[in-house]
Amino acid sequence: MARLLYTLCLLLCVLIFESAHAQSPKREFRGVWIATVWGIDWPSKAGTTPEIQKKQKDEMIEMLDRCERLNLTTVCFQVRSMSDVMFKSKLEPWSSFVSGKRGVSPGWDPLEFVVDECHKRGLECYAWVNPFRWSTGTNYSTPQDNEWKLRCWLLRHEKYTVLNPGLEEVRSHVVELCREIVTGYKVDGLIFDDYFYPNRIPETDDIPDYSQYIKESPWMTFGDWRRANVHKAIADVYAMIEEERPDIVFGISPAGVAGKDDTSSAKWGMEPCGVKAADWQYSEIYSDPLGLLYQRTVDFISPQIYWHTDHATAPYAPIAQWWSEAANLYGRHFYGSVTMEHIAKNDTKANRVQIVNQVGYNRSLSIDGNSGVIIYSAKYLPLISKELKDARFSMPSLTPVMSWKHQYEYPKPSGVKLDGDLLTWNPVRSEGREQVRYTVYAIPSSVATDDAMDEFGDGICGEYLVGMTYDARKKVPKGDYVYAVCTYAPQSIESAPTFFRR
Repeated sequence: MARLLYTLCLLLCVLIFESAHAQSPKREFRGVWIATVWGIDWPSKAGTTPEIQKKQKDEMIEMLDRCERLNLTTVCFQVRSMSDVMFKSKLEPWSSFVSGKRGVSPGWDPLEFVVDECHKRGLECYAWVNPFRWSTGTNYSTPQDNEWKLRCWLLRHEKYTVLNPGLEEVRSHVVELCREIVTGYKVDGLIFDDYFYPNRIPETDDIPDYSQYIKESPWMTFGDWRRANVHKAIADVYAMIEEERPDIVFGISPAGVAGKDDTSSAKWGMEPCGVKAADWQYSEIYSDPLGLLYQRTVDFISPQIYWHTDHATAPYAPIAQWWSEAANLYGRHFYGSVTMEHIAKNDTKANRVQIVNQVGYNRSLSIDGNSGVIIYSAKYLPLISKELKDARFSMPSLTPVMSWKHQYEYPKPSGVKLDGDLLTWNPVRSEGREQVRYTVYAIPSSVATDDAMDEFGDGICGEYLVGMTYDARKKVPKGDYVYAVCTYAPQSIESAPTFFRR
């Protein structure tokens, strides 16, 4: 039966691949990972000299220009990878991956710069945080690191060391670190990746956190206690965001396979993921993303489905379909992560088609139409930008609406004017910390206003979307157009349009 369902799923994907879903939809999350750990994507060189600072900024600008040209919506910028940061913090040391030495300031604030440069281009900026990883072998010794050692915050197994998720003060530290980000910077979102407990840390009585487990929750299994600690940390971060910045979103990017019949599917009321690959994250790093969806402590899930569609044990399409169903069951969004590393290792047409197909699968398998993708990673974009733009991202898009979040309602813009190719209007004030944005459309004069509206009630049709802007101005195409501007509130909600006719 499982093999039959798998075959039917693949046939379904083939049938719908070249359907209307292949067109750029008005709403689709299109993200990219910018990895800073070890300088994977950025920067190419660490240091503090003016020459290096300029080179780092120029590299970032080039990367963000590419994202804008590709019609992406969102940049996930890694600001914390080894309990070190890419922004001014009172809690953690500067990252060596930008300055060259842990604890030393690079002389500028990368997060502030990236947020500003993203917003200039109509790109959302999500702060990407690794919640617990401290080291993969290096023994750090900044004042903060030494303090954590004295407090016995570190939990080590083999080469991996993390800040111990089982400690309440560690979880509080992670919350406060995230609070620094969301209150100090105009980020649009926060996203965690998949590093929790050290890989394959045993569940034996000679492990450092065993005594704590026995003291706190001996009625639970050791594994369930560890997973509960991860859940607590995620829930506390989500609660903090709802308190401080309900306008932004919070997501997580776990390993690609979860919820098997021998792990957590029955616990959370979900059909098990039917592929052969194991749910290794459940007992090796104590990650149970189905529980996070069930508890609704994340707004979206972006599992790392880093395999081809014909993979023997972890085929892409059936896994993506399962995640889409899981996210929909719990009322959240699914934006599958895909990798372009296959192209970097072997640049063939087949490998390029895989990426284009996978973006299409996310789109066509979406149950509620709230599709999305996050591409790993930014340095690979030049390898496939043309194919992605031609086949999938030919037009700009807006991110999906999150109806469960706080709903902001703003008046439509006023005072719309056109000077050459620059459309301007009067700024709309926000209610608090949230950012007011705008969407701009150019409708050919030959198209009646009623005909330009989306048939499903989502404002103006996406085919006329020029883009999103954080400023009360936007360059528009010249010609015989009727222009329209909407206030674009948090959670991607548009106001009624204000039309401008020449």
